[in-house]
Amino acid sequence: MSAKTSAITVPMRGALALIDAALAQGIPLDALLEQAAIDPSLLDMPRARLSLKQFSRLYASIVGTLDDEAVGLLGYPLRNGSVETFCRIGSTTTTFGDCLQVIARGCNAVMGDFKVDCVSGGGEIQIRFRERAGDPVRSTLAYEIILLAIYAVMSWLVGQRLPLVCAAFPCAPPRHRLDLRALLAGAVRFHQPCGALRFPEQAGALHIVRNADEIPRFIRRAPASFIEAVLVGDLLAADVRRVVQQALPSLLSLPDVAERLAMSPRTLHRKLEAGGTSFQKIKDGLRRDMALHFLTRGSTPLKQIATSLGFSDQSTFQRAFVQWTGVSPGEYRRLTQPQRQ
Repeated sequence: MSAKTSAITVPMRGALALIDAALAQGIPLDALLEQAAIDPSLLDMPRARLSLKQFSRLYASIVGTLDDEAVGLLGYPLRNGSVETFCRIGSTTTTFGDCLQVIARGCNAVMGDFKVDCVSGGGEIQIRFRERAGDPVRSTLAYEIILLAIYAVMSWLVGQRLPLVCAAFPCAPPRHRLDLRALLAGAVRFHQPCGALRFPEQAGALHIVRNADEIPRFIRRAPASFIEAVLVGDLLAADVRRVVQQALPSLLSLPDVAERLAMSPRTLHRKLEAGGTSFQKIKDGLRRDMALHFLTRGSTPLKQIATSLGFSDQSTFQRAFVQWTGVSPGEYRRLTQPQRQ
């Protein structure tokens, strides 16, 4: 029994926001859920999680129906190919500092209601999104899509999860703000004057490592590839996840992992913290995602799943699973059973 490292899951709360946007555009709910292979019962479970494949199908279905990569949230369509254009112009640059400048100009070309610029000062470089009409009128979800897409594209282009001073949102925090913070390697602030991604000045020297030949696959797998870019795009975090997974059912400690990665425990802790995560978060996230992978893709007994993930017994696993999702693993399996038939 095994699960791929890419078996990342997405909070249902984030998907519900997309579904609400689709319903507002007149897309029938039943058709949307069927295309994404999402059981309707999960809509009543805000702590449930979707596979990357389900979430990608959901987003792709909405985008395909509307021909709008902003899913109708900007008041005008962001036509298919817009994000790919950002990737292509970014890949022509040498450093992240240059990339930030050209992507800001590209955003200005396709996002007419925004004035997008790139500024530096005070030890920071940032890309800002200011609404030309004055006070922000876009929804929180609109800014989430804009800022997360740009952050994911640029993280992918430099081959690592970009460090952030903060991500600024000119609106109220969403209910899933904790999930949003997990996607961004820095502080997240709301009720700000404008939308912005603020990076430490030294990030401008990072090299662009992607080329045009890699773009089609990155775009074809979106938004799964975007989520991977910001969750496991940090090579160190990905290495920690891989080492922990390979050792299961044995549970490694931070010193164990640090030794296998040829660094001191203090250095590993410091580098993970700088990337906006921690050893415990990586380990908990891996075990949660693997548990969901097994529950939705087979009939493996719960006791065997618990053992394979390093839990001392089934009851300990069940308590942890309830903390992760709000329901027991048996209930979660019953709700997702139709997806496997």
